[in-house]
Amino acid sequence: MKYFTWNFDDGLEEDKETIKILKENGMGATFNLNSALFGKRQMIGRIRNLGIKEVPLSEYDANKASLLKYSIHYRIPKDEIADVYSGFEIASHTAEHVNMVKCSEEECIRQVKSDQDVLGKMFHTGIHGFAYPFGRCNSRSMAVLKQCGITYARTASFAKNFSLTDNLLELPVTSWHIRKDAVKKVREFIDSESDRDQFFLMFAHGYEFDFHTKESNFEKFKRICDMVAGRDDIVCCSTGEAIRAISNNAQ
Repeated sequence: MKYFTWNFDDGLEEDKETIKILKENGMGATFNLNSALFGKRQMIGRIRNLGIKEVPLSEYDANKASLLKYSIHYRIPKDEIADVYSGFEIASHTAEHVNMVKCSEEECIRQVKSDQDVLGKMFHTGIHGFAYPFGRCNSRSMAVLKQCGITYARTASFAKNFSLTDNLLELPVTSWHIRKDAVKKVREFIDSESDRDQFFLMFAHGYEFDFHTKESNFEKFKRICDMVAGRDDIVCCSTGEAIRAISNNAQ
């Protein structure tokens, strides 16, 4: 069987439209949230399709000359979170979106456990998935996640094929929505044949859909959903569901 999953970071206002489209297509997904940043209002500066700088809304000056183009980067308020993401897998992204490679072990543990605690209470479930902020990880951060009961963690590295990696705490992405070859990669996945289960993890930030560039827009997101949804040979689900299914099938 083939498993396709979307994996979104940060808990952004654009997720509301994203979820509407996912539901229309009967697709699951995973959303990686920062519980200490709910409701934060920023602008994000980009170069082409890559968001590289966050600026608090209170400090943003639309008239100031800049080489960057800015888009809204508003996070969903706390009192809306549970309703917006109901029915979808929720994973941790640390409480405050910190680079775990640069933090002490104690701070890493605090960031993960506090995020798990808040999200777990909001959604009445255990939080066992994770996405590394900035995609950065090392052996220490993986050890922390294992200690905290995290069973899989997404990086920003790219998979070489459609097989599920052996080390689930260093999970690569198959593609990123903003990449020029993202649609081509999905076609390859659809056409691929294997005796083993296959896995496709598509990574994105909601704000990228508002860039309105050739490679970053809602139409491209809808196109990819249309390509994989409703196929008998592809299960469109959360990242955790896909990993559990593939792991169980291998036993």
